[in-house]
Amino acid sequence: MYISYYFPVLILLLLSETPNAQQQQDPTTLNGGSIMAMSGENCVAIAVDKRFGSGPQMIHVKPRTVLCPNSQVMVGLVGLEGDVQTLAHELSTHIDEKVSRYSGFDFSGNMGLEVRKKISPKSTSILLSHLLYSKRNSPYYVEPIVAGLELVTQSKQEKDEGDGGSLENERIKRYVPFLCAQDLIGAQSKSNAFVCSGAASKSLYGCAEALWRPNLKPDELLQICGRAFVSALERDCLSGYGAVIYLMEGGKGITQYDVSCRND
Repeated sequence: MYISYYFPVLILLLLSETPNAQQQQDPTTLNGGSIMAMSGENCVAIAVDKRFGSGPQMIHVKPRTVLCPNSQVMVGLVGLEGDVQTLAHELSTHIDEKVSRYSGFDFSGNMGLEVRKKISPKSTSILLSHLLYSKRNSPYYVEPIVAGLELVTQSKQEKDEGDGGSLENERIKRYVPFLCAQDLIGAQSKSNAFVCSGAASKSLYGCAEALWRPNLKPDELLQICGRAFVSALERDCLSGYGAVIYLMEGGKGITQYDVSCRND
């Protein structure tokens, strides 16, 4: 008698705890959105979608927030939109304070010299992780990705034929991709291949694992990143409605590309 009475209640409780319901209650996926960064040979690509919604309901179509402190660093933010805007403003303020300092004088006698430096991807990742961890008691519901190119200088020894075969040191500069994904409290997860975040992160990892290969040229990286990203978005209802891919090449800056996706 008691089993037959409580059986419908148990069925309702089991149905209410479905994965879709849990995903809709997750603040990081409430507004949807996905992001992926992929590395190549002296280049990095970061792809973001355009869908902005409230659970299953779509509200607006616009690209996800991507900060570019300089031509060698990109920070993609996905999660609860209010926290995304707050963290983007706070990170921009801290970066400006770090790279811009005003000195009253210098040794050359010039008064009011303003010195600006470029922040590296590694330093940006450490700064972002520090900001997220400082809010660990009431965290920002944001899962950011830092992508960029680290400038590395190596020495190469060559023989000088005109000087009796003596050795000369030649400085060689090259760009090394840097990819780092972080969680709510700033725990870093670095990779030499690709990193993903957002509502469709599981599908993104699967598609990227199947398509990515080492030492991709910029054109190949753009095509493979676009194919993997679009394929993953078609398997997730909280992402999509177009995508934007930012391609960063060493010494050439950042180029933006628009990608068409399904709008249903």
